[in-house]
Amino acid sequence: MNVIAKGFIGATMVAAFGLSHASGPIYYTVNGGSTEQLHITSITDTFEGTTRLSSGFFCQVDCTLTVDGEMADDLTGDTTLTVTNASVSGSSSLCGLLSLSGFPWEGSVPHSSIPSPLTPVTFTMDNVAVSASLCGSCSGQIDVTFDPDNGGSFEFDGPITPNGNCNVRGSLTSANGNYYDAWH
Repeated sequence: MNVIAKGFIGATMVAAFGLSHASGPIYYTVNGGSTEQLHITSITDTFEGTTRLSSGFFCQVDCTLTVDGEMADDLTGDTTLTVTNASVSGSSSLCGLLSLSGFPWEGSVPHSSIPSPLTPVTFTMDNVAVSASLCGSCSGQIDVTFDPDNGGSFEFDGPITPNGNCNVRGSLTSANGNYYDAWH
Protein backbone atom coordinates (compact mmCIF):
# COMPACT_ATOMS: atom_id res chain seq x y z
CA MET A 1 0.00 0.00 0.00
CA ASN A 2 1.47 3.34 -0.87
CA VAL A 3 2.36 6.01 1.70
CA ILE A 4 -0.50 8.34 0.75
CA ALA A 5 -3.11 5.60 1.17
CA LYS A 6 -1.66 4.57 4.54
CA GLY A 7 -1.66 8.20 5.68
CA PHE A 8 -5.27 8.66 4.61
CA ILE A 9 -6.39 5.47 6.41
CA GLY A 10 -4.48 6.51 9.54
CA ALA A 11 -6.02 9.98 9.53
CA THR A 12 -9.48 8.50 9.03
CA MET A 13 -9.01 6.14 11.99
CA VAL A 14 -7.83 8.97 14.26
CA ALA A 15 -10.79 11.11 13.21
CA ALA A 16 -13.23 8.27 13.80
CA PHE A 17 -11.80 6.79 17.00
CA GLY A 18 -8.97 8.88 18.44
CA LEU A 19 -11.03 11.88 19.47
CA SER A 20 -14.13 10.06 20.61
CA HIS A 21 -14.90 8.95 24.16
CA ALA A 22 -12.91 7.75 27.13
CA SER A 23 -11.78 4.19 27.13
CA GLY A 24 -8.74 4.64 29.35
CA PRO A 25 -8.00 6.35 32.65
CA ILE A 26 -8.65 10.00 33.43
CA TYR A 27 -5.40 11.57 34.64
CA TYR A 28 -4.92 14.70 36.72
CA THR A 29 -2.35 16.71 38.64
CA VAL A 30 -2.80 18.99 41.62
CA ASN A 31 -0.67 22.15 41.55
CA GLY A 32 1.59 20.62 38.89
CA GLY A 33 2.55 17.70 41.14
CA SER A 34 2.69 14.03 40.34
CA THR A 35 0.23 12.53 37.87
CA GLU A 36 -2.69 10.67 39.47
CA GLN A 37 -5.35 8.43 37.95
CA LEU A 38 -8.92 9.31 38.96
CA HIS A 39 -9.96 5.65 39.27
CA ILE A 40 -7.15 5.09 41.83
CA THR A 41 -7.07 8.40 43.72
CA SER A 42 -10.24 10.49 43.74
CA ILE A 43 -10.20 14.27 43.89
CA THR A 44 -11.39 15.44 47.31
CA ASP A 45 -11.41 19.18 48.01
CA THR A 46 -13.44 22.12 49.22
CA PHE A 47 -14.68 24.39 46.44
CA GLU A 48 -16.15 27.87 46.79
CA GLY A 49 -17.30 30.83 44.77
CA THR A 50 -19.92 33.51 44.41
CA THR A 51 -23.29 32.19 43.33
CA ARG A 52 -26.62 33.84 42.67
CA LEU A 53 -29.78 32.15 43.87
CA SER A 54 -32.94 33.50 42.31
CA SER A 55 -36.50 32.47 42.93
CA GLY A 56 -39.45 33.97 41.13
CA PHE A 57 -39.20 37.56 39.89
CA PHE A 58 -38.30 39.38 43.09
CA CYS A 59 -35.89 37.23 45.07
CA GLN A 60 -32.22 37.32 44.09
CA VAL A 61 -29.31 36.91 46.47
CA ASP A 62 -25.56 36.72 45.82
CA CYS A 63 -23.69 34.59 48.36
CA THR A 64 -20.54 32.53 48.70
CA LEU A 65 -21.30 28.84 48.26
CA THR A 66 -18.78 26.44 49.83
CA VAL A 67 -19.01 22.71 49.10
CA ASP A 68 -17.00 19.67 50.16
CA GLY A 69 -16.81 17.47 47.11
CA GLU A 70 -15.30 14.35 45.65
CA MET A 71 -14.87 13.26 42.05
CA ALA A 72 -14.14 9.57 41.48
CA ASP A 73 -14.04 7.21 38.53
CA ASP A 74 -14.27 3.53 37.81
CA LEU A 75 -13.02 2.61 34.38
CA THR A 76 -15.87 0.24 33.58
CA GLY A 77 -18.76 2.13 35.15
CA ASP A 78 -19.31 5.72 36.12
CA THR A 79 -17.47 8.93 36.81
CA THR A 80 -19.14 10.31 39.94
CA LEU A 81 -19.37 13.74 41.57
CA THR A 82 -20.47 13.81 45.23
CA VAL A 83 -21.10 16.81 47.49
CA THR A 84 -21.01 15.72 51.13
CA ASN A 85 -21.60 19.12 52.73
CA ALA A 86 -22.30 22.70 51.69
CA SER A 87 -22.75 26.07 53.36
CA VAL A 88 -23.68 29.60 52.37
CA SER A 89 -22.15 32.85 53.63
CA GLY A 90 -22.00 36.45 52.54
CA SER A 91 -22.59 40.08 53.41
CA SER A 92 -26.28 40.01 52.49
CA SER A 93 -28.57 39.22 55.41
CA LEU A 94 -30.46 36.89 53.04
CA CYS A 95 -27.39 34.59 52.82
CA GLY A 96 -27.89 33.71 56.49
CA LEU A 97 -31.48 32.70 55.75
CA LEU A 98 -30.51 30.06 53.16
CA SER A 99 -30.47 26.43 54.24
CA LEU A 100 -28.95 23.60 52.20
CA SER A 101 -29.81 19.94 52.80
CA GLY A 102 -30.31 16.53 51.19
CA PHE A 103 -26.66 15.45 51.41
CA PRO A 104 -25.02 13.73 49.79
CA TRP A 105 -25.78 15.39 46.48
CA GLU A 106 -24.69 12.93 43.81
CA GLY A 107 -24.38 12.79 40.06
CA SER A 108 -22.68 10.44 37.65
CA VAL A 109 -22.04 9.95 33.98
CA PRO A 110 -20.94 6.75 32.24
CA HIS A 111 -17.15 6.67 32.02
CA SER A 112 -17.49 5.72 28.36
CA SER A 113 -19.28 9.04 27.64
CA ILE A 114 -16.42 11.27 28.89
CA PRO A 115 -15.06 13.01 25.78
CA SER A 116 -11.45 12.63 24.70
CA PRO A 117 -9.71 15.02 24.72
CA LEU A 118 -11.29 16.03 28.02
CA THR A 119 -13.76 18.90 27.69
CA PRO A 120 -16.45 20.15 30.13
CA VAL A 121 -18.60 17.33 31.54
CA THR A 122 -22.08 17.91 33.01
CA PHE A 123 -23.32 15.96 36.02
CA THR A 124 -26.99 16.00 37.06
CA MET A 125 -26.85 16.21 40.85
CA ASP A 126 -29.67 14.50 42.80
CA ASN A 127 -31.02 15.18 46.31
CA VAL A 128 -30.38 18.95 46.17
CA ALA A 129 -32.55 20.93 48.59
CA VAL A 130 -32.45 24.70 49.16
CA SER A 131 -34.69 26.60 51.54
CA ALA A 132 -34.84 30.36 51.96
CA SER A 133 -37.39 31.68 54.37
CA LEU A 134 -38.22 34.77 52.25
CA CYS A 135 -37.72 33.20 48.80
CA GLY A 136 -39.28 29.75 49.13
CA SER A 137 -37.71 26.36 48.71
CA CYS A 138 -36.55 24.11 45.89
CA SER A 139 -35.54 20.48 45.70
CA GLY A 140 -34.61 17.84 43.20
CA GLN A 141 -31.84 18.03 40.60
CA ILE A 142 -29.43 20.60 39.21
CA ASP A 143 -26.87 20.33 36.43
CA VAL A 144 -23.26 21.04 37.46
CA THR A 145 -20.51 21.18 34.85
CA PHE A 146 -16.90 20.30 35.62
CA ASP A 147 -14.64 22.41 33.40
CA PRO A 148 -11.09 20.99 33.30
CA ASP A 149 -9.60 24.23 31.90
CA ASN A 150 -8.00 27.01 33.93
CA GLY A 151 -7.42 24.96 37.07
CA GLY A 152 -10.68 23.05 37.16
CA SER A 153 -13.99 24.60 38.18
CA PHE A 154 -17.57 23.61 38.79
CA GLU A 155 -20.17 25.71 36.97
CA PHE A 156 -23.82 26.11 38.02
CA ASP A 157 -26.20 27.80 35.61
CA GLY A 158 -29.73 26.53 35.79
CA PRO A 159 -32.81 25.55 37.71
CA ILE A 160 -33.29 23.14 40.58
CA THR A 161 -36.09 20.89 39.32
CA PRO A 162 -38.78 19.66 39.63
CA ASN A 163 -39.85 21.14 43.00
CA GLY A 164 -39.87 24.92 43.30
CA ASN A 165 -38.84 27.83 41.15
CA CYS A 166 -35.12 28.41 41.85
CA ASN A 167 -32.12 29.08 39.65
CA VAL A 168 -28.49 28.91 40.73
CA ARG A 169 -25.65 30.52 38.78
CA GLY A 170 -21.99 30.65 39.72
CA SER A 171 -18.53 29.15 39.50
CA LEU A 172 -16.68 27.28 42.23
CA THR A 173 -12.91 26.74 42.41
CA SER A 174 -10.69 25.16 45.05
CA ALA A 175 -10.95 27.01 48.38
CA ASN A 176 -7.50 25.62 49.21
CA GLY A 177 -5.90 27.24 46.17
CA ASN A 178 -5.42 23.92 44.40
CA TYR A 179 -5.01 24.02 40.63
CA TYR A 180 -6.18 20.93 38.74
CA ASP A 181 -5.11 19.80 35.28
CA ALA A 182 -7.12 16.87 33.91
CA TRP A 183 -6.80 14.83 30.72
CA HIS A 184 -6.97 11.31 29.30
